[in-house]
Amino acid sequence: KLVFGEPWTCGATAMARGAAPADKRAFASLDENIGAFCDGVRDAVKGSVQKREAPGFVNGGSGKEKAILASLTAWCGAKGQFSPKAPSQVVTYLSCHDDLTLWDKLAATMANGSDAAYDAPDPAMLRANRLAAAVAFTCQGRLFLLSGEEFARTKRGIGDAYHAPIEYNRLDWRRAWEFCDLADYYRGLIALRKQLPALCDKTAAAPSRLLFSAAVAPRCVMALWENGGRWKQVLAVYNASGRRRKMPLGSDGWEVLADGENSFLWQSPHPVSMIDVPPVSAMILGRR
Repeated sequence: KLVFGEPWTCGATAMARGAAPADKRAFASLDENIGAFCDGVRDAVKGSVQKREAPGFVNGGSGKEKAILASLTAWCGAKGQFSPKAPSQVVTYLSCHDDLTLWDKLAATMANGSDAAYDAPDPAMLRANRLAAAVAFTCQGRLFLLSGEEFARTKRGIGDAYHAPIEYNRLDWRRAWEFCDLADYYRGLIALRKQLPALCDKTAAAPSRLLFSAAVAPRCVMALWENGGRWKQVLAVYNASGRRRKMPLGSDGWEVLADGENSFLWQSPHPVSMIDVPPVSAMILGRR
């Protein structure tokens, strides 16, 4: 059985004196299948939920490189703080039942929360959304998606909508059609992730699969995993900057599995000798 919960106590509790809550501070004493949601990954990618206009890595924030790199092995937090035993203890997510949805956070930080931004398939926001999804899908934790996130679910800027009318909380299936390209991008990432053991590994040894990670430029990071499946190694570059990033590959046999527009390139991959990542996008490569 798996037990996951939000890693906070909402304030004072009625626990007996000396008892410790099973929150993120107790990772070391919990079973590897008892864990918590990682709010650090969420805030690193899209910005703090406590500050509506504060951007994260994908939507204009600076200084997020180290947090994104830490997220790749599941837990993103202060150095040495709340370290889990294994990725099995961590739920990686970008939005959930409360606070702003991913799309609404992008609207608040990239379009000043304008009413039109909630409904319009804005190209810049779509690029940031796809980049956010690419980061989340390449983290080693247990991936969690808010229903409708794949088609830019909106609550029109309302964070805690538990008391709001049904139109703010329902799934709008017309929107699923209007944002079908974004939904397809998520669909391709889901299918690709299942083929990458390095990302699906939930054991204590999983972090050792990450062979290399670094910030290669401001708002641009990359990571290399030992995969061992269809592709021996996997390389990902996340470019949140406004500049195209080009880098030579140091060895042969690399092919593009997904980029910032198409997450199904793994179906008919082609060899490449150069990393070429447009602004605000990701590239995932595999080496046979």
